[in-house]
Amino acid sequence: MDASARPPQKSWAANSWAATARSAASLARFLAARAVDGKHPLAVTLCLTNRCNFRCEYCHMPGTRRDELTTEQWLSAIDQFRAGGMIRCSLMGGEPLLRKDVGEIIEHLVSRGVHSAMNTNGWLVEDKLDDVAKLNMVCVGLDGPREIHDRQRQRKGSFDRAVRAIELLRGRGVEVVTMSPVTPGSIDHVDFMIDMARRMGFRAGFQIEHDADCDVRNPIGPGLSDERLGQLARHLMARKAEGAPMAISSTFLSTFARRGRRMLSSCAECRVPRYSCMVRPDGMVVPCFLTQHQGPMISGAELGYLRAFHELVQPADASCSSQPLMEMNFLLGLRPAAVLNALRLT
Repeated sequence: MDASARPPQKSWAANSWAATARSAASLARFLAARAVDGKHPLAVTLCLTNRCNFRCEYCHMPGTRRDELTTEQWLSAIDQFRAGGMIRCSLMGGEPLLRKDVGEIIEHLVSRGVHSAMNTNGWLVEDKLDDVAKLNMVCVGLDGPREIHDRQRQRKGSFDRAVRAIELLRGRGVEVVTMSPVTPGSIDHVDFMIDMARRMGFRAGFQIEHDADCDVRNPIGPGLSDERLGQLARHLMARKAEGAPMAISSTFLSTFARRGRRMLSSCAECRVPRYSCMVRPDGMVVPCFLTQHQGPMISGAELGYLRAFHELVQPADASCSSQPLMEMNFLLGLRPAAVLNALRLT
């Protein structure tokens, strides 16, 4: 084809400005919804699969077999949420990189101007680096030193593969955070993670071990006392004050330290279901990944994803200590420290 006959291509700057304009319009719609206490799909999590190449000792998700949406169905879900005002989308699993079409899904998000993130164990990042490097942010699961990580993840060599993934992503300029489950075996190694974050240029996150079936109605942090968790919160607050690179706001840490218990927030007081949701592999729409067992849930594949989101009712009979969800709740409540943390200013 003659070059002169090719359709004109938008420059990178034009594409960037177009994405910015779409996000600005979505943000305006979100603020309008917030002003009247309405609903708006600002941030959506797509759980692409429950399949995983690991069998972590604290996770039963790979044993929960569910049908999976086709590529076309996932792309349609993205388009519907984007039309409804979605600004941010997170891809998770299982292990999302097990999907053969994950590159196409990532490319679709990027082309729609959506801020895109992924949670991964890191094992397959090197194999799919060109796809993963298109994301704005990648959260790599890293439990602590090699011995702790490989034992809890129940896969030898998984620590080294996760570290290699971080190195490759940082080399491509991708923002990286880590998420470390706080278990009886890893709680004494948070400083290892923080020091590693400083050396490698990522931010360290920590999450109290939740139920292996991801059911918020079941105990959180088994084997750890409230006193021990309170000590952890105070220690992390001190490291945060020193300037440690952590993906946790001082708002979350001070709430944790002040309340001195693991159940920090009730569903009834959570804003997240008004501005966010999760789509399961089978297309069911749920308020968040911790309430998918208790309901409510609606089939977005059958009803349409925006309608399913707007018809979801607020969960009311559970509470949690999910750091990512609580950070979003603080952010939606415009808590200053949470906003500054989200803007990478603290």
